Amino acid sequence: MKVRTAKGLIWAYMRACGFKGWTSFWSNVYVMPGWEGYQPLLRHEAKHLEQIRRDGRIVFSAKYLYWLIRRGYWNHPYEIEARAAEAGQKGAV
Repeated sequence: MKVRTAKGLIWAYMRACGFKGWTSFWSNVYVMPGWEGYQPLLRHEAKHLEQIRRDGRIVFSAKYLYWLIRRGYWNHPYEIEARAAEAGQKGAV
């Protein structure tokens, strides 16, 4: 996993959305300045990379958008899984 400090347009996008981290389809994880070593955030974003590899970019994107619309962020299955990983829970699905 490549962790990069967000800059430029990616920084502006993340700031506008309130993101501390963001996973790209090109296997980079971008984090806001000062969050580069925050392990819970890195575990969360690493789980998203795993989900993308597991389901494929197209399926991941379609499911992500569908569940975001239908269930919102907090009840989104990918986000629930990522939050479990963030918390360091063993066997996080």
